[in-house]
Formats: sequence, C-alpha cells, structure tokens
Amino acid sequence: MNLSIIIPIFNNSATIYDCIERALSQLNDGEVICIDDGSSDNTAKILEDFTRKDSRIRLLKQNNQGAGAARNVGIKEAKGEYIAFLDADDYYPFVDILAKLYNTAIANNADICGGSFMSWDGTSAVQKFTGDMAGNTFTKEGWIDFRDYQFDYAFYRFIYRREFLLKNQLFFPNYRRYQDPPFMLRAFAVAGRFYAIPDITYCYRVSNCPVNWTTEKVLDLLCGIEDNLRFSAERSFERVHALNYYRLCTDFCGAIVDTALRQDGKGLILKKLIAVQSVVNEQILKDSGLFSANEYELSRPLAELIAKLSSQSAQLHGEGWFINKKLFRAYTWPIRSAGKFLRKIKHRYS
Repeated sequence: MNLSIIIPIFNNSATIYDCIERALSQLNDGEVICIDDGSSDNTAKILEDFTRKDSRIRLLKQNNQGAGAARNVGIKEAKGEYIAFLDADDYYPFVDILAKLYNTAIANNADICGGSFMSWDGTSAVQKFTGDMAGNTFTKEGWIDFRDYQFDYAFYRFIYRREFLLKNQLFFPNYRRYQDPPFMLRAFAVAGRFYAIPDITYCYRVSNCPVNWTTEKVLDLLCGIEDNLRFSAERSFERVHALNYYRLCTDFCGAIVDTALRQDGKGLILKKLIAVQSVVNEQILKDSGLFSANEYELSRPLAELIAKLSSQSAQLHGEGWFINKKLFRAYTWPIRSAGKFLRKIKHRYS
C-alpha cells in the first residue's frame, strides 16, 4: 500500500504509543511520518524507541509551530501516493480501514476518498451525526459533488493524493486553532468531487481537558473562520458560509468574549471580530436555508462583546485599548445618538 500516515505530535506521551501501534497495524508497507512539534515531555524518547524497532516510522523534529505547520512538513516529506492524517490522541477504528480507503481511491482514481466519523469520550461513542454535523456521516458509497456536500469538518477521515495536494499548493494555514477547516474547504473545492464510503474511517477521542484559550488562539480561530467565510462567499458555497457563521455565533462565542475580557487589553480580538463580521454575507445566509428568519442575529458576537466591554468599563475611557474610543464610538453611535436625542426631548419638556 503506497500510503503515508502523517502524525503531528506535541507532548502526547500518554497516547502516542497506542496511536502509533494502531497506525502501524494498518500498513504492510508504506510509512508513518511522526513530526515532533517541540515536545517537552518524554514523547521524543518514545518516538526514538519506535524508530529503532520499525523501519516504517520516520521521525522529523521541529520547534513548536503548531499541528498545521507539522502536517505541512509531512506533506512535503511524504513518499506515499496517498496521504492520511492522524492526530496523536486519535485512532483508526478498524485494522483494515486504510487499506479499504486506499483500494477504493485507486479503483476510482479519486484525489480524495473518505468515510464516516466517530467520536469517543471514554465511555460512549457517537457514530451517526445529524443537523449541522450531518456531513460527518455517509450512508452510501459513491461520488459526491462538493457543491452538494458543503461541509468542512473532520478532514482526517479522508485520504488525499499527494500529487494533487502539491500541484495545487494545498497546505494548512499556520494557525494554532481552526487550521483544519480552511485546508479541507480548499482541497475539496479544488477537487470538485470526492469518493465516499459509509464505513467509519476515523475515531476522534473527546478530551476532558478544556481548551486553554489565549488571545493568540482566539485571533487564529477568527482568522480561520474569516478565511472560510471569505472563500465560501466568493464561490457561493451558501451552506459552508452559514456553518462557519453559525459556529462563530454559538460554538465559539463564549470563548471569544471571555478571552477578550480576561486577556486582551489591546482590543485585538474586538478589532478582528469586526473584520470577520465585515465578510459575513446576509444574502448567502438566507439562501443557505440553515437559519430561520429570526435566527440571523448578524452581529451577535460583536454586539455581545461590545456590550460586555461597555458594562465593565474595560479601559474604554483610556488609551489602553488599541481600538480605544474611536472604534467603540463608531460601533455604538446609533445607541448613543438615540440616547442623546431622548435626553434632549426630556429636558425640553421637563
């Protein structure tokens, strides 16, 4: 099987042994490329022990740059005709699943071939997805046009022809968060269609550890969402556009607001959020069918953030905020103007 499995690794000593063992069980030949992204625990020793025992493992090392940058190194260094991506705390659910994907891709000359997704929290598994996550599940085998599919999560349940990625310069953006959806959206849009099988091809381990959100991570998250909003608007991918906006308003809104209030003394998150908001296309959201007439709330994250900053007097009277008074005044002008008008009327008739 002419396939390379790429694993970005950072301080994964608790899970990396099982991860690599399961990856190796998928391959009679081929290779497993482990990119140590600057680990500071004993991950490096575990990896070095593996490389001495099994010639199918290639170990590459880099300073900590994030999973996206590590995967990009793997893409460039891979020797396989097809590439599979595996995170260090996840696993393949069946011993022969990559062989099935590989043989299916070869038989159909597919640039991208994949299957369904499963998540595991240690006690229970989710194997069928509906609603805004329905794209994680395939119910039948065959070609699917991406314009009909329009989903950009769980890229790692697919394998990709390496030549296709290199020819089209399809790499991961260098974001610490949300680098996967921009990669998947562009790869699938360029391919135009992909081949799907209903089998579960990837298992994601749900972590009990919450994300340690920092200003930098939130900014990268917003950059990734902005990338996909802009790309989907340019190509009229209505559902992808709506899905990314939906995640901004629901999945990530709390983390954005909380991090901005706790850490972002320069107002960088607020500034970026406004930039993201500017690429949201209301007509595309309407055309997507994902939102009802009462669910647009086109400035919910921005409005919530400004309201909380205002209520807590977060240095808006000083010059500590990068955006300071000018930007705050610009976005609260309607409310302030209405208030001034009402006060004038009150004084006139009092």
